[in-house]
Amino acid sequence: MILYLVCDISGSMSENGKCLITRGLARSVEQYYRLGYGKGEIKLVAWGEKARIVEWILDDEYPSEMLDCKGSASAASLIELMGEQPDGKVLLITDGFYPLDDAKALKRWKDGLLQDTLRVIKVGADANPQLKGAGVFTPEDIFAILDKWTEGSVT
Repeated sequence: MILYLVCDISGSMSENGKCLITRGLARSVEQYYRLGYGKGEIKLVAWGEKARIVEWILDDEYPSEMLDCKGSASAASLIELMGEQPDGKVLLITDGFYPLDDAKALKRWKDGLLQDTLRVIKVGADANPQLKGAGVFTPEDIFAILDKWTEGSVT
């Protein structure tokens, strides 16, 4: 199973240490897999104006380019990269601040996904309060989120 670890690198993520929280979460996921608790492959995705897969080898430091947060996060770019039905699970780490049209596009995409394909971790004390509901978690839930999820089970 592939786990797409999508990290928001838009400008709002540079505020209040959110990019560092994201780094810590990514490292926690990486360690979880490296130590054998997770099965499969992690693909790190930088999500800004263009979504792209970033080469990252387990046990390597978090890529420095992921800490360069600027611009906005494009829903169209992420959806194009992931496809209508990703070939794995998607863990999105974000503060939830996007233009209204992008938020609507993301909701439509999420609603069309197979059940429990997407989980979201909202980061920052100032995270968008509209980012809520089933499948939305806080950073403290990281290990509970991962437990059995990439094996197809619902936790």
